[in-house]
Amino acid sequence: MAPNRALRQARCERAGWWLAQGVELVPLKPRSKELQPGYGPRRARIAALEVARQWFLKTDANLGVVLGGRVGLAVCDWDAAPAYQAWREAQGATLQTLTEQTARGYHVFVWGESLRQAASAGCEFKTRGVCMVSPSVHPSGVVYRLVTEAPIARLTAESARRFFPFLSEAPGQHTPEAGVGLAVMRACGKPTGARAAKDGVVARIKAARSIAAEMTAAGVKLQLAGKTTLVGRCPFHDDHRPSLWVNPESGLWGCNKPGCPAAGTHDLINFRALWRGLSLRAAIKQLADEFLGETPGKR
Repeated sequence: MAPNRALRQARCERAGWWLAQGVELVPLKPRSKELQPGYGPRRARIAALEVARQWFLKTDANLGVVLGGRVGLAVCDWDAAPAYQAWREAQGATLQTLTEQTARGYHVFVWGESLRQAASAGCEFKTRGVCMVSPSVHPSGVVYRLVTEAPIARLTAESARRFFPFLSEAPGQHTPEAGVGLAVMRACGKPTGARAAKDGVVARIKAARSIAAEMTAAGVKLQLAGKTTLVGRCPFHDDHRPSLWVNPESGLWGCNKPGCPAAGTHDLINFRALWRGLSLRAAIKQLADEFLGETPGKR
């Protein structure tokens, strides 16, 4: 397939824009969120335009920005468009800042050195790690795009809590109800009331059982392929070279082979369900029984 020169040019120009903001970059594999070998937040990073040109003008590498750092870049990653729209109506209408549309949701970028990571219904506020940015190509083929080209807003901890109320939670609490509002929870399809307890169970399962341990127990042999990435042979198709990737920090994993049942991005629950042929509900119950000693809904 001939290289998409227009996309390469656009990625290179965007890389130059991010570098001008003081943000370091990393190259990602084409049509993937996986880091290129040797690169990462704690490994090699791109801080010079000439190096950026080598990666983004001469290859099909996707573009990643390093969060945090000396400039304090953070992103609110909305995983579904309805959840983002509900947030805009409830709290975000007056926040004018750089915003991108992703394959399924939106990225809202801010500056803020004192901000911390948190998660809530339909979104995750990230202050460290790597974020894939436009015009990168999602594994599904969707190209990320800019929707609001406003300068990145600088937030204090107090102003950030006004726009993202779930940041007011005590450290370690990431319940989907806290400070989000029913509109957001309903918009992104999250359960409210008694049903929301299941989300707390899922969070505790993930805290008790790492995705790497789950895969190892299933017979998947993982090896290091960068500071924060593990790779192995995917157990869901006839894999002769490692196409399975795992990020132990985020607990996410996926397969780079198009058409594989594991293609895309998944979590611990998805792996248990795929591996043992279970529904997601049954996978949650099984994992809770094994690692929490409880059955969801019977606490």
